[in-house]
Amino acid sequence: MRLRFALFGMCLLLAACGSAPAIPAPQHSSAGSKAPEVVKQNTWIAPLDHANERVTKKPFGIFITPQNSPVQPEKFTGYHTGTDFELLPGETEHDVIVRAACAGAVIFKNQVSGYGGVVVQHCTVNDQPVTALYGHLSLSSVAAGIKQLQTGDRIGVLGTGFSDETDNERAHLHFAIHRGAAVELKGYVQTKEELDGWVDAGTVLGLPL
Repeated sequence: MRLRFALFGMCLLLAACGSAPAIPAPQHSSAGSKAPEVVKQNTWIAPLDHANERVTKKPFGIFITPQNSPVQPEKFTGYHTGTDFELLPGETEHDVIVRAACAGAVIFKNQVSGYGGVVVQHCTVNDQPVTALYGHLSLSSVAAGIKQLQTGDRIGVLGTGFSDETDNERAHLHFAIHRGAAVELKGYVQTKEELDGWVDAGTVLGLPL
């Protein structure tokens, strides 16, 4: 009798095991997964195509005098606050489209001594305020009433070399990034301490200079 009850109990146990649901695979908590990459609003791009090929005369920080300048004749002396992007062989000034290197408001647009046409834009680098200056532009190619730019938006084209559009300089883009929110137009400064007020555009843009 005891054997019969024992066998009966084993049958019930086996039946219960056979009908039990399968154990689900472990579910990984979403809290432990990698968060989606957030694209910052201060992403930068080069303002000209083929930018790394164009920096051949005046990079950021070079000390220029009328005697040592790679551009002759030279009228300036001091540490260069920007990065100069030159024309490539076969290009003319108006072939070269200048685009917004970052996203931000346009805070200045005018003719400036030493530059000709200039546009200045508010931007950020590492979440800190800076201004981006685009010098030697053809202002007639810049949209009237321009107020806000997104990264990559067309600003205009280079000014004609040795004309009022470039203040009689060669055709090129002087691109400078200054720390802070104020408009700063200096193209050269006399001390390295003053130069610390600017950021090397080549570094910000990731150019292999």
